[in-house]
Amino acid sequence: MLAVAGAAFTGWRFARESPPHQGPIVLITVDGLRADTLPAYGGAAGATPNIDALAGRGIVFERAYTHSPLTLPAHAALVSGQLPFDNGVRDDGGFVLKEQVRTIAALLRNRGFNTGAAVSSFLLRRSTGLAQGFSFYDADIPDEPLEEGVLPRRDGLATFDAADQWIKSQSGQRYFLFLQVDARSADAVVGRLVAELKRTRRYNDSTIVFTAAHGDPGSGETLDDASLRVPLIVKQPGEAGAGRRVPLPVQHIDLLPTLLDVVRAPMPSGLRGRSLRAILDKTSGFVPDQPIYAELLAPLYRFEGQPLLVLSNASYRFVRGIDEQLRPLVPDAPMPDAARQQQMGAALDKLLQGHPIDAPVPPAQMDEDRLAAFGYLKGLSPAPLSAAGEANEAGAQAALTAAHRRAAFLVAQKKYSAALDALRAISAKHQGLASVQYQIGSLLVRTGRIDEGSRVLTAAAAVRPDDPEIPVALASALLRARRADDAAMQAEQAVALADAGGSAPMKAAAHEIAARVALVREDTTAAKLHAAAAQKADPHMPLPQFVAGRLAYDDGRYEEALAAFKEAATTVGQANTTLAELHLNLGNTYARLDRYAEAEAEFQEELREYPHNIGTYASLAMLYRASNRDQAVEHVIGDLVEAAPTPEGYSMAARLWTIVGERARAEALRSDARRRFRGDPSLALLGRAR
Repeated sequence: MLAVAGAAFTGWRFARESPPHQGPIVLITVDGLRADTLPAYGGAAGATPNIDALAGRGIVFERAYTHSPLTLPAHAALVSGQLPFDNGVRDDGGFVLKEQVRTIAALLRNRGFNTGAAVSSFLLRRSTGLAQGFSFYDADIPDEPLEEGVLPRRDGLATFDAADQWIKSQSGQRYFLFLQVDARSADAVVGRLVAELKRTRRYNDSTIVFTAAHGDPGSGETLDDASLRVPLIVKQPGEAGAGRRVPLPVQHIDLLPTLLDVVRAPMPSGLRGRSLRAILDKTSGFVPDQPIYAELLAPLYRFEGQPLLVLSNASYRFVRGIDEQLRPLVPDAPMPDAARQQQMGAALDKLLQGHPIDAPVPPAQMDEDRLAAFGYLKGLSPAPLSAAGEANEAGAQAALTAAHRRAAFLVAQKKYSAALDALRAISAKHQGLASVQYQIGSLLVRTGRIDEGSRVLTAAAAVRPDDPEIPVALASALLRARRADDAAMQAEQAVALADAGGSAPMKAAAHEIAARVALVREDTTAAKLHAAAAQKADPHMPLPQFVAGRLAYDDGRYEEALAAFKEAATTVGQANTTLAELHLNLGNTYARLDRYAEAEAEFQEELREYPHNIGTYASLAMLYRASNRDQAVEHVIGDLVEAAPTPEGYSMAARLWTIVGERARAEALRSDARRRFRGDPSLALLGRAR
């Protein structure tokens, strides 16, 4: 009798519990929206009627927080349910989601949900890993010239149009849609989404989660409520709980376990976030308090500034950066004292224990300019924090952050001389910042001023003698200047430093440049050895096949070279990576075999992946000339000048015009360059072949 009664009671409780969610789940994130700008959070009324209506029909979380004021790290934490030091994404550039991380899309797809996404920001492109688990992921950001104040993104309504096509293709209502839009379009997107769900009679069964990636987009220098507090509105099926407000502090990593709990999916182990379903289900619902972590490492990665770390609870925020502070978050919190500050500092130390500062990897060359529009220029791997120099002085970091961001914007706009002036001004004021010297040297090399760039990189090496990234850059620059013996010395130094304690990507990069130098020096044995070492460090790098292809090509064995290059191309394609000059060599090989259409396609792919490779423009122009495609030649030369608006780019373009017999156009281009780059030392390139 007791057993029967127990079973009956269990069945009664199960029947009383809300059933698993079966309708659409839509997650909307806005790139840079402070909570207090919305009427639901005390902001002025009138500008966001659709978001206001959603808030009235949903549950409003009054104190929701992101884990980063940067777009990519914030989204990585949100979709993975993991903090930045767990998921591996620490800055807007140089990082991708770790392969072992499982996103909310992947987990919901395992529960039978169709998964789709459409994003507005270039920072969320597929190569970041955020597309994991989505069967549809639209990140088609227009590749347009970057103007001052204009970021690489598309209008949120265009993003919704892409998502709407996918919504209309869904035969059932069990789907998960992720929408990321800009703040200006957010209200209109919410209105169109609700209208579409109502049109398809799926609104009543839907769950809509509305939040922001981070707060004030103009912040990024501090970790406070302006940058970290975000709106969070949850509209449930049947508008359950409409109008309720939750004062409990919550965080982005709570969303993944919450959505999994809503659909009754098993929870992955190791999640730090909490399910908020108890709060969603009833007014008296409760979840235990939990510290909330956030970080800003961009200053450290970009110019050796001081990282900012915070840990918050319901009453206080502990901030560790240039100094340590404990700030009250609510008016009635007792004044912070030394004991409380020490306690929260110890809690932060415990949380970070075993999680070192990750080293970034170089971004793909095709992404560099658009990342620069967001203020990102790759620096050196983080040095010990005590070596970060003057950037640690009180009051200096905010100004330094703004100055460095302006320099990056100039790079994005291809205003290289102005960018160099801006970076030099930073270096002069904050001496000893090797990352800024590295950026100056790299930009000089990029613009063809190789001798100057090499000197600056050598000066950076004097500050950071144990960093293999600098001799890798020096070896590449010297190889470009046809100083193979000098390049070999730097490559040898890079290999020694990387093998002595560098990361796997750094070892791969050092051995890769050593293999390329060995090829130029016709040292076959060394080229093969370094290629094998590079692939050992990075199994996705098919350098042995690339070297085999180069050796066969130089020997005139073009079919054998083609097979090796194609094998390498298959490997990088499967790994979604790139390898410099792979498609260029494939194109040259196809041209030798009179397969001109395939050669053209390979040259164009090389230019897509490596738009700064001036030599590829020349190869494509010569292919068109051999095919008597004069108009195509003209377009390629125009593309070259647009991609490389430098004396070196103009010099190559003038040479190409001369080769095709257009001497007048060549001289006109040289005259334009002398006028445009007056005073630039690299104008000497116009007078000699390179």
